[in-house]
Amino acid sequence: MDFSEKKVTVMGLGVHGGGLGTVKWLYKQGSQVTVTDLRDEKELTVQIKEISDLRNIKLVFGEHKEEDFINADIIIRNPAVPRNSKYLQLAKGAGATIEMDSSIFFNQFCKENIIGVTGSKGKTTTAQAIAQILDITDVGTEGSSPLEKLDDKNLSEEAVFELSSWRLEALNDQKISPATAILTSIYKDHLNTYESFSEYKEIKKSIIKYQEDKDIAIFNVDDDELKIWAEEKKNNAFGYSMEDRGFNGIFIQNENVVTRIDGKETTVMAKTDIPLKHTHEIRNILPGILLAVLRNTDNNEIQKKVKSIVALPHRMETVRTHNGVEYINDSASTMPDATIAALQSLSEKNIVHIVGGNDKKLDWKQWAKEESKAKVKEIIWLPGNASEIMQTTYAKEGGTIKGKNVDSMQQAVELATKVAKENDVVLLSPAATSFGSFKNEFDRGNIFRDCVNALK
Repeated sequence: MDFSEKKVTVMGLGVHGGGLGTVKWLYKQGSQVTVTDLRDEKELTVQIKEISDLRNIKLVFGEHKEEDFINADIIIRNPAVPRNSKYLQLAKGAGATIEMDSSIFFNQFCKENIIGVTGSKGKTTTAQAIAQILDITDVGTEGSSPLEKLDDKNLSEEAVFELSSWRLEALNDQKISPATAILTSIYKDHLNTYESFSEYKEIKKSIIKYQEDKDIAIFNVDDDELKIWAEEKKNNAFGYSMEDRGFNGIFIQNENVVTRIDGKETTVMAKTDIPLKHTHEIRNILPGILLAVLRNTDNNEIQKKVKSIVALPHRMETVRTHNGVEYINDSASTMPDATIAALQSLSEKNIVHIVGGNDKKLDWKQWAKEESKAKVKEIIWLPGNASEIMQTTYAKEGGTIKGKNVDSMQQAVELATKVAKENDVVLLSPAATSFGSFKNEFDRGNIFRDCVNALK
C-alpha cells in the first residue's frame, strides 16, 4: 500500500508510545495525517511534544470529529479502540480502509519472514528469547510501534512479532497469518472487551487460521487448549513442554532439553543452561531453542545465546533481598492464571502477597483455591473493584486470611515489610489490571520497585 498523499486518520495517539511511532512513520511516507484522541491535551503533553516539529499534522484532542473519518482514505486504529466504534463504521461506510500497525507491518515486510507470537501470557518473554537466540529484530513490544522498525537500518531479514489479540484482529480481517506461529497460552482474559471466551479464543487462533501447509506452528502443549489445537493441525505442528507429551518438538527429559524432529531425538543442552529459574519462564525459552535447531544452528552456539538471556522486568523479577526477605515484582501478572503460576513457583516459601486492582470480568475461583493452598501468611489488597470481588471469592473458597486494604503501593510495601520475616517473600503479583491507580502494569511495577529500593 502506498501512503503518499493519502489522507490518514490515526485514531488514538495513546500514552504508551506506539501511536507516536505510527504517526512519525506515516509522516515520512508523505501522508496527510490527522491525529485524534479522546484524551485532552494535558493528558498527552509528552506525546504532543514528541511530534511538535512535524508540520501540517492536524491534531484533535478531547473528541472525535466525524469529518476526520468520513473524509479519510485510511484509518489507523489504536489497539484500545473498540472494533464496533461508530467512527470506524462511519469510515467504512465512506469507503475508508481500516488498518492497524500490525497489518501495515505485515504488508510492508515479507510475511514469509515473520515469526508471530501470541498467547494470554508469555508473549514478551518468548518473543524476546527468540530474537536473542536467532539474532533477529523483535517488534510489537509494549511502548513502541512496529512501523518504526521498518526504517531501522539494523532491521534483520527475519523478525519476531509479539501479537496481542487486538493486533491479531487486524490480521484476521485481512486473512493474514505469519509463516511461523508460536502459541504460548490460552487463559480467560479481556472478557471486558470480547463478548465471550470463545470469541477471544477464535481471535487468538487466527494466528494459524490462514497458514499454508508449509507454514510452521509451535504450541505450548502443557496448555490443555493448545494441546487440542496442536492435535488438530495436520502439517508442520510442533509442541513444547516441560515433559515429553509425545509431540514432535522440544521438551524437558531427565533435566535435559531434548528435541524430537521426524522421530529423531537430540539432547541440545542441560536444563540448567537456561538461566531463568521459574518453570513458566523456562518453558517460554523452549520455542526459541526449537527454532534454532530447525535452522540447523550448532548446539554450542545455541547454548551460548541461551546462557546470555536475562529475566525481563515485572515478570518474577527479584528487586532485592532486604533483611533476609526477597521482594519480587510480578506486576505483569494481570490475570488470575498468571498469578497462580507465580504462587506455584514459590510453593516452598512463606509469602506476603500484594494483590488486586481492577476487573476485566474474569473468573477468580481457581485463583482463590490456589491462594488458599499456597503458604500465604498475609494478603495486602490494592485498591480497585477486582479486589472486592477477589476477597469475596477467596472467602467462599475457604480462604481464612482477611487481609488488609491499602490506598497506595507505598502503604502496601510498608505493611508487607512489617509482616515479612527472614526467608519470606514479598510478592507483588496482582492478578488484575492496574488502571485507575496506575498508568499501566509497568508503572505499577516501577513504583513497587522504587518503594522496595527505598527501604532502609
